[in-house]
Amino acid sequence: MTSQDAPQRASLERDVAIALAVPPIPTNAVPTIPEAPPSPSPDVPTQNVTEKPPTPSSSTSTTVDVPKEKHPKKLAITENLKKTSTYFSLLLHSGGLPFDYFLIILGTITAAGAGVPYPLLGILFGELVDNLNSTSSLCGPNSQPTSLLQSAVNNKVLFVLYVTIANFLLLYTQYCCWSLFGERLVRRLRERYFTALLRQEPAFFDTLEAGEVSSRLAGDLEIIQTGTSEKVGICITSLSYFVSAYGVAFYKDAKLTAMLISVIPAFMVVVMVGGKYVGKYSLGMSEQIAGATGIVAESLGNMQIVLAFNAGEKLEGIFAKQLEVVRRYGLKKAIASATQLGGMFFIGYAANALAFWRGSRHIADAARGGEGTTVGAVYTVIFVLLDASFVLSQVAPFLQIFGAAAGASKKLMETIRRESAIDGTHEGGADPSTPLNGELELRDVSFTYASRPEAPVLKSVSLKIPAGQHTAIVGASGSGKSTIISLIERLYDPESGSVYLDGQDISTLNVRRYRGSMALVQQEPTLFDRSILENIALGLVNSSRAEHAHLKEALLDSSLEDLVKAIRNGTSIDVAVAACTLEVQEIYALVRDAAEQADAGAFVGKLAHGLATRVGNSGSQLSGGQKQRIAVARALVRKPSILLLDEATAALDSRSETIIQRTLDRASAGRTTVSVAHRLATVRRADWIVVMEKGVVTERGTHRELIDANGRYAELVRMQSLIRDDASTLVEEEGVTMVDKKDLIEEKASTMEDSKEKHEDEQPPTPPEKAKEKGFDKPSLPLAATISGIVRLAKPQTLFIIIGLITSAIIGGVYSAEAVIFGNTINALNPCQGSDKILSSGRLFGLLFFILALVEVGAYVVNGSSFGWVAEKMLYRVRVLSLRSLLHQDLSWHESDGRNPTNLLSYISSDANALGSLTGIILGTIFTILVNMITGIALAHAIAWKIAVVLLATVPILLFSGFMRLHVLGEFQVRHQKAFAESVGITVEAVSAIKTIAPFSLEEESLQAYRRSLAGPYKATLKAIAEGNFWLAMAYSVSNLVYAMAYWWGTKQIVLGLYTQTQFFIVLLALLFSAQSAGQMFSLAPDLTKARLSAGNILHLLSIGPKTSIYEDTTNSPLTMRRKPADPEKDSSIITTPPPPSPTTGLSVEFKNITFSYPSRPHAQVLTNLSLTIPAGTFCALVGPSGSGKSTILHLLEKFYTPHSGSISVSGRDISLLSPLEHRASIALVPQDGILFAGTVRFNILLGARPGHTPSRSELEDACKLANIHDTIMALPDGYDTLCGAGGRAFSGGQRQRLSIARALIRRPRLLLLDEPSSALDAEAERVLQAALEGVLKGGCTVVAIAHRLVTVRRAQRIFYVDGGEVRDAGTHEELLGRCGGYADSVRAQMVEG
Repeated sequence: MTSQDAPQRASLERDVAIALAVPPIPTNAVPTIPEAPPSPSPDVPTQNVTEKPPTPSSSTSTTVDVPKEKHPKKLAITENLKKTSTYFSLLLHSGGLPFDYFLIILGTITAAGAGVPYPLLGILFGELVDNLNSTSSLCGPNSQPTSLLQSAVNNKVLFVLYVTIANFLLLYTQYCCWSLFGERLVRRLRERYFTALLRQEPAFFDTLEAGEVSSRLAGDLEIIQTGTSEKVGICITSLSYFVSAYGVAFYKDAKLTAMLISVIPAFMVVVMVGGKYVGKYSLGMSEQIAGATGIVAESLGNMQIVLAFNAGEKLEGIFAKQLEVVRRYGLKKAIASATQLGGMFFIGYAANALAFWRGSRHIADAARGGEGTTVGAVYTVIFVLLDASFVLSQVAPFLQIFGAAAGASKKLMETIRRESAIDGTHEGGADPSTPLNGELELRDVSFTYASRPEAPVLKSVSLKIPAGQHTAIVGASGSGKSTIISLIERLYDPESGSVYLDGQDISTLNVRRYRGSMALVQQEPTLFDRSILENIALGLVNSSRAEHAHLKEALLDSSLEDLVKAIRNGTSIDVAVAACTLEVQEIYALVRDAAEQADAGAFVGKLAHGLATRVGNSGSQLSGGQKQRIAVARALVRKPSILLLDEATAALDSRSETIIQRTLDRASAGRTTVSVAHRLATVRRADWIVVMEKGVVTERGTHRELIDANGRYAELVRMQSLIRDDASTLVEEEGVTMVDKKDLIEEKASTMEDSKEKHEDEQPPTPPEKAKEKGFDKPSLPLAATISGIVRLAKPQTLFIIIGLITSAIIGGVYSAEAVIFGNTINALNPCQGSDKILSSGRLFGLLFFILALVEVGAYVVNGSSFGWVAEKMLYRVRVLSLRSLLHQDLSWHESDGRNPTNLLSYISSDANALGSLTGIILGTIFTILVNMITGIALAHAIAWKIAVVLLATVPILLFSGFMRLHVLGEFQVRHQKAFAESVGITVEAVSAIKTIAPFSLEEESLQAYRRSLAGPYKATLKAIAEGNFWLAMAYSVSNLVYAMAYWWGTKQIVLGLYTQTQFFIVLLALLFSAQSAGQMFSLAPDLTKARLSAGNILHLLSIGPKTSIYEDTTNSPLTMRRKPADPEKDSSIITTPPPPSPTTGLSVEFKNITFSYPSRPHAQVLTNLSLTIPAGTFCALVGPSGSGKSTILHLLEKFYTPHSGSISVSGRDISLLSPLEHRASIALVPQDGILFAGTVRFNILLGARPGHTPSRSELEDACKLANIHDTIMALPDGYDTLCGAGGRAFSGGQRQRLSIARALIRRPRLLLLDEPSSALDAEAERVLQAALEGVLKGGCTVVAIAHRLVTVRRAQRIFYVDGGEVRDAGTHEELLGRCGGYADSVRAQMVEG
């Protein structure tokens, strides 16, 4: 390897070092629980790890499935041609403007030109070698005068300067062109992809894998940008370099060049074979890592379930099992990478040996007076050919990058070019009739969801919905009620039959204008991460009313966003609104009025910023009832002709429901209204009630007609009856009272609403905003503590670390050995030495170079394998320990200091990966660099200190240019990621809310918000491209000037007779290798800094542990691995453990003077001096308005949080003295929202089993039968092995609720906690639930239930009425009905008797 190989060699090592690093886990494409991407996860993280889950990694693979044929080689060639065609199509046919094509042409020309100067410099440096040899004393009287030598060197140095300037300009131009082109291309693709997504029908998203959109936007587009930016220019420059180099080499010595051509296929074989295996193992790692990441993301997003069921160890078992596969792939990849790198250096040094051996014969021929060559010519040939071969070998990974870009673009372009079945942005189609009457009709409609084609939802349904009247649809869960709403909104098209509006088939109408006449309130309302004002104002977008048309421009631009910013920055609301345009003022007034109508004015008025308050991600800063009221306001502000209500009041308490229902009743007057409800009290005044059963209409009529018919509706009414059969007189009295006292009810409800909002909304100014701005700062450790912790973690791998350090020292020392051999070779091959000596020297030094080749290949293979082993072992250890620590923390820790599942996931992804690389490739590379620098500098000063001192002074120039390049690019990368994270967040949010985007026709509004988010980052990107590429071109060019300076100064010393050319070349190579190593150290500096910070983050996480230990560890050390937990995803009918004894007695509960506020809102007191007692074995209920503190009582009972004052006792034992594991072993929780993991039905239910017990199949089925879900499961094709999908999306809300109940019942608890267990259940399922509760009570279990639907708890032995964080009254249903006004009001509001 020559001195000129140093830049390429260092660059190669950096590239390979990056390739060797273990691939990180991706955060921006996992679905957060409730994305993004955050990171992508497979749909089934709990599946067998030998199966390949559907991951973004696999979807972006460049491999395309093809049928098996007899000629796989031909298929491979065809596939490569397809990828090549796709890649060029990506560059040239992606909607570029003329300026983009100008960038391509200019970038190609300058990139090709940038490859020419390097071979020309090879000629100059070869001639300099000949000039030095010509003045050698070995030539005696034939030696040239030293004055001529100095003059020749001066001229060549000037020529080097000119070539370097030209090279700098060419490099800078091509880097800027290709970087800018790639940025513009990706920006264009981002927008086209987002636009294409927005126009797709919702059915398209039903079949997408979890996290696919975030993977495309974050992962795939990053791959495309990598494959279409400066790397294209570098590839063209490399090819130009290769062609020019061989032209120069053939010109200087054709025979030697012809022999060294063999280096090319040798390099390519090593690169291609090694790359094949590295790619294979990398793909396997990424697939398994994606699955493991999905487990972590869902675990962190569902911490209530993880803690309540002590499921951390089970989830850790699955996680560890998949990481074992990752570790095996990682070890194989490390060995393959190390072998590939060692093979490349073996070929390089072996080629040196061959070249000098064969070149010595040519020089000897010239010395004998025949046709031969000079040592300078041999030097030039070796210099340009080996460099060209190295450069060409680096093109191969680039081709893989280009192929990956082509593969990533293919999936993107499929979506971009996909024609939507229901395009809400298309202008075609007829307009609805004017004036709109509003009569809807379904004629013989059948429908099946694409995600479950075997289960028909509607079967030949015909239904007429009269104009201007209220039609209510009721029935069991899964009967098709919400599907009818979706078909009316034209979110889906029926498989057969048609839907008509005023006699027009809606499939012939313009989708956007059709939807503009209606508004939808969904069962699970979706809010956007904006202010309340902006969320409600979205209802005005695409309004069909003429009085709203002039508001469109203000709704689509940044006017509302600017108003919100002004208010949040301290400007009073009145002043801020007055400063806006008249359109914005009108929008504000409409939104405020709609909020009042929806009963949201009370709580909004108490917020520090009022309507300008940000609601958080998916409305996370608001309660369920508050979100529902905002959604109602969003619908009412549109003043629609058709109002669609899908369980619009499901999340509200009875009194709030009364208020909202009266608002909706008033809003329904004169307009067509279609509502879906499980609470029959909300639809008794409807003009028409339609009863659905298994996809067909079974009954239709008014409330009184259906009651008199005594059919299915009457049965549902009886199931929801709150009054006992023998109290008919009270029914009649209360029925009359409810009607007569409706104003009093509303007044009381309003008063109580004010009371309940008080504790929710009294808070310091804008804590949600402050938390959002502050973000999550991970605590770090001092350097000494970090090093100590890393040593402890790495202690088991000490032997491999020592082996790795020894081989790193060998690799570092080889550079100095090469400098010594090369310096002596140049002198030994001087033609003045005589032919015999030249031949002898050629054989000797050729052998020495070959020995170096053998040393290098052995050292690199052992080095890479050793540090790869260390890194993989460390990664496995750190990831498992980190997950364990995260799952041990209590809920208050997870919800404080800006923590969320996305940023906590980074502990296991980026932080763990950085720490793993620190103990792997980074550690080995740093030690190699240090050895190289120390030996190189020491050798140079020992040989020729006067030359060494001056050359050492030029090293900072190389370092500075390299540092500035890395600094600028590093800063840009950080800014780039942060800036584009916002735009990715907008797109992921929009896609996840597509069933809100589509009904309100918010496609254009979302696109405008997306464009605004990109404007600032794009400008910053242009500046960074200009600055970063300047230092990039400078870093590659300035080294030529340093070489010129070195030759000039060295020549002066030789001319003065102070040193020989042998000494000069030894010093030159030794110092230049050291300088390049120092530059490489700078390139590793960001990784080193990140690794140090990441190590501190992880060590702190491992050290904090839970406040009380959940899993007792025999060592009490978080740095020690315990026995790996068992994998719970297995056939429980085969592997079981004895069931725990059935509870003979339940647990008693006592709260004494409890005061509490949540960590995220410390100033908003939730419970105030609350006391209650629940006897063992009883059924007790907590009722009261939304936000009164009912769920908080269950959270404290589960020990999710610690009360500020007071005590909680369970069966006489203070729970603060119990470990969470012991305390929760006999408790089961059913949460309000029916949380499921993305595994099988079996896995989700078995998560509820007691620690150490694996239930049998019969226990599993018994629990499901009690929960009324067994028959539903068995009707599925895969039964208990049916996949639930991310978040349980494969099941309806009621089915998820029943699965959650089964998960709780399989635990055989002594205390069962139910948080709104029937909120998503129909009357029949609710009746079965009541029967199940009676069975649980007979077994001795204590049951504590929260319910807004009082029919669920009317048989409770004790009912606690909670309001304002206090127990206002307690007693039986009959007792509270007689003396507790709030409870009686709730009862009246839910009565449905005729």
